[in-house]
Amino acid sequence: MWMNFPGKNSRRRATAVGLLLGLLLAPTHGMTQANPSDRPQNKSIQFTLTGKLACSLKQPVILPFQALITSLTVQPGQRVAQGEVLARYRLTPEAVWQIRQRLVASHIKELEARQAGLQRKRGELESKVKTLKKLAQENLASRQSLAQVERELQNLSQEQKAVQDRLQGERQLHQDYLALLNKQLGVPVNSSRLPVEGVLKAPLGGQVIWLHPELREGAELKAMEPVFQVGVMDPMIIRAQVHEMEAVHLSLGSRGDLTLETLPERKFAAAVSRLSWTPLSAAPDQPSYYEVEFTVANTDLSLREGLKGRIVVGAAR
Repeated sequence: MWMNFPGKNSRRRATAVGLLLGLLLAPTHGMTQANPSDRPQNKSIQFTLTGKLACSLKQPVILPFQALITSLTVQPGQRVAQGEVLARYRLTPEAVWQIRQRLVASHIKELEARQAGLQRKRGELESKVKTLKKLAQENLASRQSLAQVERELQNLSQEQKAVQDRLQGERQLHQDYLALLNKQLGVPVNSSRLPVEGVLKAPLGGQVIWLHPELREGAELKAMEPVFQVGVMDPMIIRAQVHEMEAVHLSLGSRGDLTLETLPERKFAAAVSRLSWTPLSAAPDQPSYYEVEFTVANTDLSLREGLKGRIVVGAAR
């Protein structure tokens, strides 16, 4: 035992044991213990998504009537402003006849004539009621005759109201059709003047990204045919599907690097602009995939619709 053999080494050992016991038995008040979850984690996760580029916004331009194309002022890829004329056309005789049939509005004239007839009849019945009231006061007419004429006048009032409501509705429909014609033809239209030529205008500012294959001067195209498509190409978007294990690491604004098969030497910055919170399939026996959309700047218009790309995303755990 150390106590039976005092010496320098024995004293050192006793001191060490005492210090060790003091540390073990010391109170922990005011001391912070390390939590494994508080330790900085430098690990990161990376995954790759694939998708195709698309315009961030695009709208078609529809030829509203069967018509002959008289002039074409733009080509694919050309920059256009909202409201800019893209093409001019001339209505076919069949289209002109159909439009004039709707503009005539004969049913409105019939309702107006009917309304005028009911108003005349109302005046006659009101005059008859006054006469019968005077005669009834002098006992020269029965109260029954007076009541019958008053019922006829009441029924006539209800019929007048129904005709008036229908007439107002038909007039409103006619005005709405004129407004629609103004928009479709791109030129002023009224009931007495129907232009036989119209224009197609850009619905928004952007690039002409598509033309109808048969669209050219002298071509006759059918009604309701899409003939142009105008799209916003800066920025572009790319959509992809992300697995549930990777979707939890994404949020709005998450960034990634986009590379294209057609431009392998370039790298583009992409950021999440939309992330679905509902999986594409809810089947319990299948993994969940979510739709994610990235926005990519395209100031030099080097990116086009349909280009396939790979996005490498890195997110801290």
